[in-house]
Amino acid sequence: MSNGNFKSLLNLPEAETDRRLQRVCDDFGSRVFSKIRVADVVHIDGSGITGDLYRYALQAHFDFVIADEQHHPLFAVEFDGPSHSDPSAKSRDKMKNAICERFEFPLLRINRRYLTPEFSKWDLLEWFSTVFFIKRYWDEDVEAGRIHNDDSIFDPMFVSDKTKSGSRSLELERDARKELGDLFRAGEIPLHVPNWIVAGEGDRILRGISWILTTGREGVIVDTGMQPQLFDNWVVILSVRGIMLSLLAKRVRAVLAGEEEPIQLAEIDSRVAEFKDRYSTVMSFGVR
Repeated sequence: MSNGNFKSLLNLPEAETDRRLQRVCDDFGSRVFSKIRVADVVHIDGSGITGDLYRYALQAHFDFVIADEQHHPLFAVEFDGPSHSDPSAKSRDKMKNAICERFEFPLLRINRRYLTPEFSKWDLLEWFSTVFFIKRYWDEDVEAGRIHNDDSIFDPMFVSDKTKSGSRSLELERDARKELGDLFRAGEIPLHVPNWIVAGEGDRILRGISWILTTGREGVIVDTGMQPQLFDNWVVILSVRGIMLSLLAKRVRAVLAGEEEPIQLAEIDSRVAEFKDRYSTVMSFGVR
């Protein structure tokens, strides 16, 4: 029976976020807690943080905290709605980020776009959360010597998610790679392996650019970006790769269907050169 005196603890996007986090945590024996005070997650007493951050930690909460079976916090998720563009909200977000950086507590910031399953049937929220656990086990195996150092570079392209829910590839761009390969074998594009660059801009901001030829002298090019994430940096880099290659395959499909115009090779070269001059390359493939 509803009571008009009470508010809903979660709005609709937060409720959907909670549902998806619960699904991931069920697979990994973990739990999701919502609206948890920051000071109840990290030890602020005697930590040396500033008075402003101390007061903020006592008053603010994390939207979601994921904890292990012993209730130890593992990481937090913040759903940033439209109000987070306000100057006051940005100031609070900076304080929360500063606290998480100080205590090395992973924080994933998401919005509605992270709930859309358009990357090989993954949405970014579930992908980031799942990869967090898989990489955590991977790192434990490396530290224990169960994975040799020569094989210790974690890349979701070569790892599967094997849980009680089933097994599926963690490769965000898997469908995109398959589609480009099918188009190449059908003779619709001259190449099937795209060029791409992931680069850094400022503090934790990542940019990506990818391109591929659709004929001898023209093709498609896409770019994307990732907001600053206080998450495993290598995982964030790989997410940018997955996003931009998925966008690239979608753009190729549109060009071949006559829905978009291809880009001349000279313009592609110009845009790539500008990107390389403007940002610091972190990771790349096939770049001439």
